[in-house]
Amino acid sequence: MTTTAYKAGDLLSLTNDMINQPRPGPFEVLRVMPSRDNAEEQYRVRGPDGRERVIGHHEIVGNGGAATKI
Repeated sequence: MTTTAYKAGDLLSLTNDMINQPRPGPFEVLRVMPSRDNAEEQYRVRGPDGRERVIGHHEIVGNGGAATKI
């Protein structure tokens, strides 16, 4: 069983999008999703615009695994 770096309620900052535009945050982790085939952790998050999306762990701006709590 693996432990995830983040859990529901954590606030995250994300890397720039595919066209190198900043993604304004913070993004709230709603739940931990099943890992991808390559074992990368995934999270369902909600942005400040209220939209939900699934992100991979590689999209999170690194802060040593310590996320801000709500």
